[in-house]
Amino acid sequence: MNIEILKIIELVLAVLIILLVSIQTKSNSLNESISNVFTYSRNLRGFEKFVFYLTILLMVGFVVNTTLLAKMY
Repeated sequence: MNIEILKIIELVLAVLIILLVSIQTKSNSLNESISNVFTYSRNLRGFEKFVFYLTILLMVGFVVNTTLLAKMY
């Protein structure tokens, strides 16, 4: 696979992950966001659940793509 294509995929995945994570953040401060990660007890439904799982899927894709890039160098 061409290394330039992997670099473009890496960039696109990074931007999408940033956007999806920013959509999920509901608190006003970073401190509240971090504490909410560890005390999250609300059920996700509908669009929130879709965004949550899509974020996880994109993060796995990001790790795989980064691994492929590292092996090509």
